[in-house]
Parts: sequence; structure tokens; C-alpha cells
Amino acid sequence: MIDEIASEFTTEELQEFLEADLYPIEADPEFKEELRGKLWDLVQRQAAGRKNEDA
Repeated sequence: MIDEIASEFTTEELQEFLEADLYPIEADPEFKEELRGKLWDLVQRQAAGRKNEDA
């Protein structure tokens, strides 16, 4: 699976993506909170789905 993902991107694209870590830019706190809420909702829905599968 890793090979499949790796073949989707060029070395240049990966390098450009990794270079973003070099810049100290803080995310907007409102964006972070919205994202946190969406991720928590996703985790809860997946956990509920697993409980239903086990029943």
C-alpha cells in the first residue's frame, strides 16, 4: 500500500510538501477548533459503527 501511495506523488511534490514544515506559521485558532470538532465527531461515529458491528 505504501508503494501505491508513493507512486502517486513525484519527489518534487513530496519535497514541496515537507518544506512547509520549515515555516513557523500558526493555524487560526477558530480553524483549529472547528477541525477538532469535526475530527471528534468522526471518531465518535466510527466508534458507534464498530459497536453496531459487534452487536
